[in-house]
Amino acid sequence: MCKFLSRPHTAEWSEANEAMAGATQVFEEVLDTFTTGKAGVLVRPSEDQDAVQAKAELERALAHLKSSEARWDVVLDDSEHPHPWIIVRDSGLPALANSTRIIGETLVSMGIGPRVLAAVYAFRWKEQEIYWIYQPRIRAFTPFAPATGGEPETRDHPLELRMEQASRKDIPTSRAIKEWYPIWGMPL
Repeated sequence: MCKFLSRPHTAEWSEANEAMAGATQVFEEVLDTFTTGKAGVLVRPSEDQDAVQAKAELERALAHLKSSEARWDVVLDDSEHPHPWIIVRDSGLPALANSTRIIGETLVSMGIGPRVLAAVYAFRWKEQEIYWIYQPRIRAFTPFAPATGGEPETRDHPLELRMEQASRKDIPTSRAIKEWYPIWGMPL
């Protein structure tokens, strides 16, 4: 199990995804939080691309991974200005995190790495979907807990605080709440 004891702690893409894989036992046995079997890598189009062109570029960049164990698809979100997402699927968190790590490393090797905005891991806690968002810009995970019921696009801030506090020793998290951005309309 990976422990992040020094503060502030940040991690590069590979280290962050390895930490996520190593946190499986804590998430499942201690926090009663289970992966949905899906993660997403959010990429912004380049300045000279629209979302459809960016999607095609990602598919070409990752084409050689189709023969690997990583199961992925590239989709566009439903936002006003669509972005391509690489949706990764696997049954266990370690395999999911490993596939996400490999995809990120591939994007870096293809020159697309600077356009990666986030890696998002979807979890289920009780009857609620919650997310851990890795932001390469700050090199840390941030929690995102959409509120259940009530107003659309509202967050459960107390739950997000508890998520960060409960996980900070196992994955690199940001304690700076101003960095905790929600991502609405994810195709996860």
